[in-house]
Amino acid sequence: MTRIETILLDRDGTLIEERHYLRDPELVALIPGAAAPMRRLADLGCRFFLASNQSGIGRGLLTPDDYFAVHARLEELLRAEGINLGGAAFCPHGPGEDCACRKPRTGMWDDLAARFGLRPETTVMVGDKAADIAFGQAAGCAETVLVLTGHGPSEAAGLGLEPVPSGVRACPPGPGRPDRIARDLGSYLELLVQNKGRVHAHRL
Repeated sequence: MTRIETILLDRDGTLIEERHYLRDPELVALIPGAAAPMRRLADLGCRFFLASNQSGIGRGLLTPDDYFAVHARLEELLRAEGINLGGAAFCPHGPGEDCACRKPRTGMWDDLAARFGLRPETTVMVGDKAADIAFGQAAGCAETVLVLTGHGPSEAAGLGLEPVPSGVRACPPGPGRPDRIARDLGSYLELLVQNKGRVHAHRL
């Protein structure tokens, strides 16, 4: 955990509140409690990236322009909190299309890693679905985290994981299971802040 330099995030249900096939920028809302630790981690040298399945495009329920409008609003909200994303990738395909980019396949990771020099051994993947966890594991990420926002509660139940009422807990080993389960993104990022802060103090 001390070696984490890159935080790779799912978007809907992880960084922003879940909306069914979100296309209206006015409905974008950050998950409460995430912004402050994101800002502190950025100050500690961490970078944030998004990898998001957007099957609504492939299903004809929204357009690429809708996606970019929502993304622009998300970046605006983050900038208001003093946070800048390092970059983002999205998959526009439906689940029936045989693409290389839809999570849990690693096309979006390959793209981001090539463009921004990301290394899996210093990256954590955080998401609210089992596909996010499988994606992070397939990419070789140092850690994977399932949050209990968005689809997280039902996905955790499907993996046989008990919910956590607060904070973060390590998960027992099992097929498809993440390394950690967290109440929400902010809870995990606060843990990461504390851990990196201890390392920084030790180096001083």
